[in-house]
Amino acid sequence: MVEVLSSEFHERVKRTRAKMKQAGLDALFIYCDEYHPGYAMYYTNFRTINCIEESAHALFLPLEGEIQAFTGNLNRFAARRFSWVKNVHNIYEMRTVLPELVNNAGYSINKIGVVGEELFPISLYREFERGVEGITLVEASEIVLNQRLIKSKNELDLLRAAGKLNDDSILASVEQLGLGKSEVELSAMGEYTTRKLGGELSCAYLVVAGEHTDLPTWRPGDYKVKPGDYVWFDYGASYLGYASDTAITVAMNGASEEQIKIMNFAYDTNQRMVEFMRPGIKGSDLFRETVRLTDEANLSKHLLPYTTGMRAIGHGVGLECVEYPDLGPKSEYPLEPGMVFGIKFDLHGFPFGGVRVEQTVIITETGSESVNDLSRLRNKAAEFGKRGGFVVG
Repeated sequence: MVEVLSSEFHERVKRTRAKMKQAGLDALFIYCDEYHPGYAMYYTNFRTINCIEESAHALFLPLEGEIQAFTGNLNRFAARRFSWVKNVHNIYEMRTVLPELVNNAGYSINKIGVVGEELFPISLYREFERGVEGITLVEASEIVLNQRLIKSKNELDLLRAAGKLNDDSILASVEQLGLGKSEVELSAMGEYTTRKLGGELSCAYLVVAGEHTDLPTWRPGDYKVKPGDYVWFDYGASYLGYASDTAITVAMNGASEEQIKIMNFAYDTNQRMVEFMRPGIKGSDLFRETVRLTDEANLSKHLLPYTTGMRAIGHGVGLECVEYPDLGPKSEYPLEPGMVFGIKFDLHGFPFGGVRVEQTVIITETGSESVNDLSRLRNKAAEFGKRGGFVVG
């Protein structure tokens, strides 16, 4: 079993402190929660559980001395057993604990960088401010985000394992597909398979069919699959904390030639996107290439957004199945070896719905590597389709 060793976590702390010094920061306060665990999990190897209470998870990381963690009261017990950080406080007592930590730091703390402001509930942020009253606070999320961009060998191996797990979970659902099966029934099979094989759910398991495929995202419901429907499966399995984001589309018997043609175009375009990726190109270059391919097929109006406010065709993947950065028209950063992305191709707005194909991709020294075996997914799905009454193009 591949694991991220404790020495790797200690090295992360060492690098972070060096970056803190460069930025003139005396400490970091890092906030996240169960649903976006990456900021803190990067240093602790621990993810909170939203049981009765909020799932808050925060760290006080000083330039010197031990890291201090904050969670809800019930999560403290598991954190002390499983986390790399053993000093765990009740996050609802920040107002009294933080002044003690600042006063006992052994050096003067005048400026604290805050990581994860976008996730911080206003009530907890007010308690945090009261605990560090008189200290200058600055936004500092990039210190952590930029380190998480490049994955280590151990992290990449875990991401590969998550990709295989995601493939197997999708195939377990596709094997059960047939007329009359409900979206939620099929999704449940995927979730069960992930758990059975030793994984966790990093994000929602989406199975949508028929008219629901016209939506960029929606939860599985009691809709039952009908002849001629598109059905797409978008899963986010996690293995030992690291995620994959994978999607395929199938068409039930009775689908039109146009539907099959569009589905084939989605698979082909997604693969061309993956093959286009290599070190040195910018995220915006991939976006423009994707738009060019879609324009050539006269389908550009059906290329719908992944993120609010712009058309984007991917996102980072790591400790979260959707994390920084996005791949869109303003993504001017160059791709580097060790970066990992979910490469998503969506077409929606047709009278018969829409399609989605997605792979999780590692940037290598010479090009790209998918952690998903899309050929296996399509071949096995085609085999299941002979008895389930569907095609994969």
